[in-house]
Amino acid sequence: MRKSTTVVNVIKIMLFLAFLIVPVIFINRKDNQVSEIDNTILMNADQVGKVNSLSDDTEVYLSQHIGFRDRMLTKYIDVNDKAFNMLIHPQYEYGKEGYVFFKMPAEKQDTGYLKAFARFTKRMQKYCNKRDIYFLYCINPDKTEIYSEYLPAGVNLTYFRQRYLRVMLDKYGVNYMDNVPVLEEAAKSQQVFNIKYDAGHWNDTGAYVGMSNILSELAKYDPSIPQNKREDYTAVESVNEYLPLSYFKINEPTVTLTRNKPEAIDISSQDTDVRINPMYNDFSHYVNPKHKKLPRILIFRGSYFLGREKFMTESFSESIFVHSYENVFNLEYFVERYKPDIVLFESVEYATINTYFSKEKLKTVKFVKS
Repeated sequence: MRKSTTVVNVIKIMLFLAFLIVPVIFINRKDNQVSEIDNTILMNADQVGKVNSLSDDTEVYLSQHIGFRDRMLTKYIDVNDKAFNMLIHPQYEYGKEGYVFFKMPAEKQDTGYLKAFARFTKRMQKYCNKRDIYFLYCINPDKTEIYSEYLPAGVNLTYFRQRYLRVMLDKYGVNYMDNVPVLEEAAKSQQVFNIKYDAGHWNDTGAYVGMSNILSELAKYDPSIPQNKREDYTAVESVNEYLPLSYFKINEPTVTLTRNKPEAIDISSQDTDVRINPMYNDFSHYVNPKHKKLPRILIFRGSYFLGREKFMTESFSESIFVHSYENVFNLEYFVERYKPDIVLFESVEYATINTYFSKEKLKTVKFVKS
């Protein structure tokens, strides 16, 4: 009996040691890595001892590069969800009735930043208008604003930044539109953001509603701009298996809208020499050869438009989509290169921050004759 007990104990010890040693053996030694599960930029080996203390940096490096890190994090998240109905994730948290939101930091009342953003947008407008280019800025809401009734208990967002930005845009005479009301109305009968999947972006239904509203606003300037019609799209249901940046299973149905008879042609591959910021290099360029008399539009956009160009490209002779962060400060270059009739600048509330639009550049970048 003692012998068998000893054997069992030895096996337990060996398994425990293996559990400790194997992840170290399979440590990820590559540099310039980004974790797929939480979008964390992993520390490089040559940074150890240079960011903080040697011991602190060593601890961070090992915790980030340890073998099977993503699998262990996934299992930890899964156990907490099943046992305690808690979403333990670096980026997400549960709201009510299963809704998933980005983690919500304390709201900042950064009025100085928002004032600088509004003034910069006004300079963009003046630059465009002096060249007979129509300019429009569009505010898009995040999921928390449209589905605020499902926020986690105790969370009471004021959306001060959105409200203050509108005040500043009015003060400086910026030509802008706000997609909040139309999405709030649509959300009463449709799912414009998925309940779980992609907490940071609208779904195809929301994109159709918001971008159709933009087309409607632009038609006030040029009535020739074709408007979206739902019958021009076919709805196909699919399943999102995991949360983005995660291996957390959700198996949530979603609807994708596909244009029935698209005429716009993607010629992005021809723009091999376009000057675009390497960190924010999403770029697309479409032409509509059957509708050459329609206006040409240059769009500085965030990730809300990424992959959803289909809701706008059929309404213009040419559509150029530029990832706005950093690139918007090179407005003059893109205007000179593409000579648009319309410039659209779009941003969502949570991304209208210094991380993406540098306050220093907002205050200092000037445009010729603006």
